[in-house]
Amino acid sequence: MSKSIHVFSPVGEPNNLLGELAVRPSSLENLRIGLLDNGKEFSDGVLESLAELLRIRFPNSEQKFWRKGYPAKLAPFLTEMAAETDVAISGVGH
Repeated sequence: MSKSIHVFSPVGEPNNLLGELAVRPSSLENLRIGLLDNGKEFSDGVLESLAELLRIRFPNSEQKFWRKGYPAKLAPFLTEMAAETDVAISGVGH
């Protein structure tokens, strides 16, 4: 009986049906930054620390928190969040 090892590569072709990815800004200065707490344990603390660092490094930026409350829960405020922010950072805890 012959044994073999199969190695699968997770790298594939992009499948972005929504279009092109947004261009990343060269700086966060003067931008509205949305911080999305996805509800994972400790994500609130991570994002609060990040917000403090962003305030220090980019004093003319604005941070706004959005909270889902539970990781598997849909975020009904995404349209509002997109309209009120220039960039968004989603927090992952653990």
